[in-house]
Amino acid sequence: MLRRAAAERVRHDAARDRQRLAARGELRTSVRRRVCAVMLVTRPSRLRPSLFQRESRARIFTHDAPGNAPCTPSPRRGGARCSARRMARMTSHRIGVLSFVIALGLTSTAHARRVEISGPVEVIQVDDFDHGRSRLIHRVRDDRTGRQYELQGASPDLRHGTRVRVSGRVLRGVRRDGARVLVAPPGEQLSVSVLQSEVTAAALVTGSRKAVVLVVGFTQDGKTVACSDTAIAATMFTATASVDSLYRETSYGQLSWQADTDGNGKPDVFRIAINDAGNDCDNATWRTLADAAATAAGVNLGLYEHRLYVLPSTVACSWSGYAQVGCGSNCWAMVATCDRGDVFAHELGHNLGLYHSSFDLDDDGAIDATCPWGAWPGGGQYCDDSDVMGISTNVWRQVNGPHKDQLGWIPAGGVVTATAGGVYTLAPLEMSPAAAGLPVLLRVPRPTTGGDYYVSFRRRIGYDSNMRLDYADRASIHTRPSTNTLLVGLLSDGQTFADPTNGLVITQASHDTTAVRIAVSTTSTCGNGVLDPGEECDGANLGGATCGGCAGTPSCTVACKIDRSGCTNGVCDVSETCTSCPADCVSGGAVCGNGVCEAGNGENCVSCPADCAGRQSGRLKGRFCCGFGASNPVGCDPTKCGACTTQSGSVCCGDGICNGTETNATCGRDCPH
Repeated sequence: MLRRAAAERVRHDAARDRQRLAARGELRTSVRRRVCAVMLVTRPSRLRPSLFQRESRARIFTHDAPGNAPCTPSPRRGGARCSARRMARMTSHRIGVLSFVIALGLTSTAHARRVEISGPVEVIQVDDFDHGRSRLIHRVRDDRTGRQYELQGASPDLRHGTRVRVSGRVLRGVRRDGARVLVAPPGEQLSVSVLQSEVTAAALVTGSRKAVVLVVGFTQDGKTVACSDTAIAATMFTATASVDSLYRETSYGQLSWQADTDGNGKPDVFRIAINDAGNDCDNATWRTLADAAATAAGVNLGLYEHRLYVLPSTVACSWSGYAQVGCGSNCWAMVATCDRGDVFAHELGHNLGLYHSSFDLDDDGAIDATCPWGAWPGGGQYCDDSDVMGISTNVWRQVNGPHKDQLGWIPAGGVVTATAGGVYTLAPLEMSPAAAGLPVLLRVPRPTTGGDYYVSFRRRIGYDSNMRLDYADRASIHTRPSTNTLLVGLLSDGQTFADPTNGLVITQASHDTTAVRIAVSTTSTCGNGVLDPGEECDGANLGGATCGGCAGTPSCTVACKIDRSGCTNGVCDVSETCTSCPADCVSGGAVCGNGVCEAGNGENCVSCPADCAGRQSGRLKGRFCCGFGASNPVGCDPTKCGACTTQSGSVCCGDGICNGTETNATCGRDCPH
């Protein structure tokens, strides 16, 4: 039974791989090995030398004495010569054990020998919006063998098109989207040497981009894309709210998506069918088959810089989007949805070189594990949803400030650098700097840790009308250490972001509908004893700040902000009154809702009906009320209210009455003993 099950499994896998590889014009050794395993299990006498290509595979069978080995290394091409007579002499038990060992070996993840490859890097972003998961993939196609390898553990800083030399070990029997997996040897790091940096992509993110949309159906299982071609063309090119319109707005008119590159008078959306099933997410094969089908249908794919494959939402893939990152003029992207336009825009944003917009509210340079927007899967990876490169929820919005700066969309004069402390005025990021006559992005260098803070002002204008209210009329502060942009702070008027390590304080001083005023304080100004712009105080110079009517003294923080925590001490001093310093002189002992009518601390039927008004035996006529003494208009029940019926509702230190929570320690004037 075990032998039959193992044979059936490898036979099924071999048939599936042959079908896929036939579409690519390839035949992998792993398929030949599976066929060998089937023959060993079912017809050992027909095992041919050509089925084994490596001596290490032949040695699997040499557990007997050398003279009895059923398969020995072939002198030609490292294969194996198998004796049918010896195979026939093996017991069925031994064959069963060997078949089981081979079946396990085919799926083993043990490290194979070390290899060295060289070639260009391909960067791919995998987006699973529904579960908040993403994966960044780096692949290299070896110049010498043409084999493709996925680099497990590669630095995220590797860019698409960079030529590298990589040394590592291959995971045996593992394929990811058709690529072998290259890992670091145990206890080491993956060795990656850059041979040539990627070509600068700045010139590739402006102008009219040429994209073709291939709507893919599957003939083997009948999976098709539900949306019509007209609807998909509207989402991509022609509707008022479309990918093309969004990018025109967010780039200040510098980038668009051309609808009719082939010049036939129709948007370039083509529906095709491929002879495959959508049940295994073999997306490399799907792209190959789709390209072949489109070419056979007369589509000239050579005209286009981007190929966008729209798949049925029912395909067996764990992602919504899958796209190359920063791929220049030869790009592809895949989406497993047809009616979520922001997924289209997101994946094409990856093509342009954008990574995700994430949260880092503790400003430690790492993506947060949680997101403040409630039950949000995946933590902070997609959390900055002020940008279309954040989570996809079928809501259109622009990209953030550092992303616009990265792609070169903000013209000269639209970015200002805070080389010193001062107050800087910014127009909303949604407005063209030329039209507003103001910059839209403030860059604040970080002198100690390196890099910059990017400050922008967001308003609900245009595509950002859909933006979450939490971002509106506030300053957004971002960093961009490597790949993702990281939102580290949101400020409304009067709020401050401080970075003591770099000696920086950023404050949103004020705003109106046309601009925001951002005050920046640096170590070059804070601490000099002079009140510079953006500072509330500086050392002993408090700028006239006081504690009001309280007896304490304010202090100045290292960030040059007033600290009034020392103004109160919980004791009503001689110079303090209930009016001038209520924090010290007015009792705060009453807690409404604790089930006790604290009339001495001001609770009564009006101020706290939860504690002071009730019913006896659930009858309205038995209602009682505490806290008004003899003048109680409702009618008081002393058995319920006790002494509270005669206490005053006023509790203030200095009124000459020692009541409520007042004691000699807290109010010696009213309670001398």
